[in-house]
Amino acid sequence: MHLKHYKMYKWLAETRRRFIFLILFSLLLSQSCVDLSTNPDQNENRSNYKIQISSPSSNGTLMEGNNEIIYSISQPYTIKFLELYIDGKFVKNIPPNSDGTAPKVNISFDSLFIGKKVDLYLIYYDTDGSSQKSNTAVQVLITNDNRPPFKPYNLAVLKFSDGSINISWKDSSRYVTKYELWRKINFDGIYQLHQELSGKSNNTNDANLDTNNIYFYKIRGVKNSGYSDFSSEINTAGIITSGNLFPPTNLVAAVHGISNVILNWNDNSDNENYFAVQRSSQGAPFVRIAALPKNTTSYKDSASGLITGATYNYKIVAYSNEDSASSNTVSIKITSGILLPPTNLTANYNSVIRVIQLNWNSSDNNILYFDIERKTDSTNFALLRRIESGNNLYLDFNIETNKIYTYRIRGYDLNRFSEYSNEVTISTY
Repeated sequence: MHLKHYKMYKWLAETRRRFIFLILFSLLLSQSCVDLSTNPDQNENRSNYKIQISSPSSNGTLMEGNNEIIYSISQPYTIKFLELYIDGKFVKNIPPNSDGTAPKVNISFDSLFIGKKVDLYLIYYDTDGSSQKSNTAVQVLITNDNRPPFKPYNLAVLKFSDGSINISWKDSSRYVTKYELWRKINFDGIYQLHQELSGKSNNTNDANLDTNNIYFYKIRGVKNSGYSDFSSEINTAGIITSGNLFPPTNLVAAVHGISNVILNWNDNSDNENYFAVQRSSQGAPFVRIAALPKNTTSYKDSASGLITGATYNYKIVAYSNEDSASSNTVSIKITSGILLPPTNLTANYNSVIRVIQLNWNSSDNNILYFDIERKTDSTNFALLRRIESGNNLYLDFNIETNKIYTYRIRGYDLNRFSEYSNEVTISTY
């Protein structure tokens, strides 16, 4: 073959090969673009969508406020992120959940959208670089929010003084016209509307409370579409009750002797079957350590199982045939050892000044206070005065002539008492 003809043949073959390659590449690129969200109109007529919106449907409704868009993604998938579009305009980017699963998609409309219709769709982006557009929900009508408010939660009481508290709460409702705070006094009281508050409120004060009463509170939200459910109840005594069984109240704890905890409480019910003493430590769940007969009002938790230096929580639970009710919870730290009692208590009477002088010795630096007790022949020992531990002397001016007085002293560290000192008797004749 002539060289010139050969070169022409080679050029034609190469041109043909390139032309075929360009056609095949264009076809491949065209097929790829069907899956690209950057050209969403090409996604509209597919019979199977990788991502499918099921709610809202076309010609359906959404409400003022927060709405969830319900959708599904066919497996397998590895989400990079989703995009939400309203009326063809980008609204937001939604990343996957931390475990890679499909996230919730929420959209909120304010009152300006009421009566309007919108079109919406999602775009799915995969970690492999591909992306696909969902079906479009068209002509979705935005209506008034006719849902009642959600139930307020996390109701809490903050005590300012014996007669003044603050009640606070949280609420996830978008719109609340007002809140109603309801209150009852004591277990047998009847709930009544106590305060009406702005829908923007999240706390309120209640003052001039009688410290002899227990005040119970609950709250609900109000809007044009109705009332929320009431929140859980809270009260000023830190107790839990259903109203059918009155719980124990005023639970107090004190360390006595070597790692003994003395519990005392008030019994308010007449229909309990028994009381359960429950204890917890270091964040562990409460466990029952004793079951006591009805009408019991005290319990001694012995040293068995108690660790010196540890802090324990206690509560008393009353049980009836069908119900239970819990007291307030108290905490107490088990301090090491025992308090050493005061020693060498002496008494001297000065008839000129009319005073009895008490002196004693103390060798325990853990004692914070001394309790001085006194009695006469016709009475029992009673607390005369509590003084700070820096003193080892006390002058009793509150005496009468022609009397016989007996004294004793013990130490106190806010958790436990020491044993008593020796007793001394002195006459004012």
